[in-house]
Amino acid sequence: MFFMTSPFLLCQNSLCLIIYQIHFSAVFMLKCYELSLREATLMKLNHRQLEAFRAMIETGSVTEASKRIGVTQPAASRLISDLEYAIGYALFLREKKRLTPTPEAMALFEEVDRSYIGLGLIGDAARDIGANRRGALRIASLPAMALSFLPKVISKFCEDKPDISVDMQIHSSQRVIQCVASQQFDLGFAEIDSLHPAVKSQAFFESPMVAILPKHHPLCRKATLTPQDFSNENFIALGSNYTMRKRIDALFLANNITRKIQIETQLSMAVANLVASGAGVSIIEALTASSFRGLNLVEARPFLPEITYTYRVLSPAHRPISLLTASFINATRDALMKFDVSGHAL
Repeated sequence: MFFMTSPFLLCQNSLCLIIYQIHFSAVFMLKCYELSLREATLMKLNHRQLEAFRAMIETGSVTEASKRIGVTQPAASRLISDLEYAIGYALFLREKKRLTPTPEAMALFEEVDRSYIGLGLIGDAARDIGANRRGALRIASLPAMALSFLPKVISKFCEDKPDISVDMQIHSSQRVIQCVASQQFDLGFAEIDSLHPAVKSQAFFESPMVAILPKHHPLCRKATLTPQDFSNENFIALGSNYTMRKRIDALFLANNITRKIQIETQLSMAVANLVASGAGVSIIEALTASSFRGLNLVEARPFLPEITYTYRVLSPAHRPISLLTASFINATRDALMKFDVSGHAL
């Protein structure tokens, strides 16, 4: 049987094919446009987005971040969302109306905070951070721990962890607090408490301060020293702006004892070196005293009445510490428990 195709059906089929081709081309062009828009957006990260991101990390809340940069809360949230869209991954976990920064966010923050580079380079850093993840531990410490004690702890800690990186920087206790508050560092060690709302602070280790003497000094014959023993002795002192210096001065003043303060310096390690060279006697924190005594450079004796020195551990308040950071804190605590800080003669 012979069938003839209706001209109307042929036209209808051709029209459907044309419509389908137009639709497919439109979808393809739209996808290409979206991809090019994403790439263009990434290459044009703007200052306000990064400003909102930095404020959010440092304050820990959209409310405070919006106040800092002078916009409404919805506007601040939109700036963060635009930044996340631009770089292609989440910077914050959104749970119960609270934003918690991701590890990628903290890595990006480090680049943003210290960068005086162009926004294009920050875009490159964002792509690199999104593609590469490595374990890193950033520590800010006061000199009393960083110069003698922490290097040994870090060395042992890294023995079975070849893929981690550790960055330890030495600062005053005030600067350590600032470093942790800005979340540039995972943890800090300081001698003073922090009242900064972005910093968690807790007493980590306490020990009495120790009297140190040059080898063969007449006071070495005594098992324990008191303020009276330092009368008219050449005394090596920390700078007058240090908390420990003020506490030591107050104790000697209360006992009406006069010392000869001929030399002042900023670091307890410098004090110990001066004592080892015979320049005078002093009272310093136990970690440095124990290190120098262990090297047989000075004599150390308990000092009464006790002056307690407190080492504090600091961490960012607006994010939980990582497992790596917690492990290092435990390793440091274990090492301190084994460290001889008594000041008794060996």
